[in-house]
Amino acid sequence: MTFREAINEVLIRLREDTISSDWSGDINDSSTVSAYQKVIGALINDSKRSIESYNDWLVLRQTVDISTVASTKNYNLSSGQNFKILDVVNNSTGTQLIQVSKAYLNNIKYPTDPTGEPLYYGFNGADTSNNLKVDLSPIPTAAQTISFDIVKYQDELTEAATVINIPNKPVVLGAWARAIAERGEDGGTQSSIAAQEATNSLNQAIMIDGGNAKYENDWFTT
Repeated sequence: MTFREAINEVLIRLREDTISSDWSGDINDSSTVSAYQKVIGALINDSKRSIESYNDWLVLRQTVDISTVASTKNYNLSSGQNFKILDVVNNSTGTQLIQVSKAYLNNIKYPTDPTGEPLYYGFNGADTSNNLKVDLSPIPTAAQTISFDIVKYQDELTEAATVINIPNKPVVLGAWARAIAERGEDGGTQSSIAAQEATNSLNQAIMIDGGNAKYENDWFTT
């Protein structure tokens, strides 16, 4: 489902005029989209971001690889700020890296930073584009590939043809419930029904997604 289609799904439920064709560029800069339709677009984004945070959706998962350089401690993940790390593995050795605090990294660097195969990582700063960076410890002494498995939230929707990555129904119903509240109609029967339908749809989507990742809760001894 595209951004425009999601907006129209909400507008239909509100008995409002839909958007007949794709706009050009950012929705907020469009002269063909009404002010109220732009409000619904904003509510779609609010609903999407809320739902993204409820589950480690399989469709949002990706792997970010960094190549280590001898004597270099700090690395850019180039993934913005809106992501969650699930696992970090040294592909050259099979070692899983453990996340630690900046305080821990500060403590172990005296009298000198340890060097060798990285065993730990911790967040430390960002670049000028607000991409978060990490420190590795021990500091690498050779070129290796470190893979970060992350859940990365989709950017805010602005263009008509952008496809929503996560399950569509909870996004639409969540935006519909927000639209009813925005109109000042919350507290009534329609508001209660919309909120319950949104919750039920989200629960069902999480159940289906979780069923495809059920083995993540299994523990293995090595």
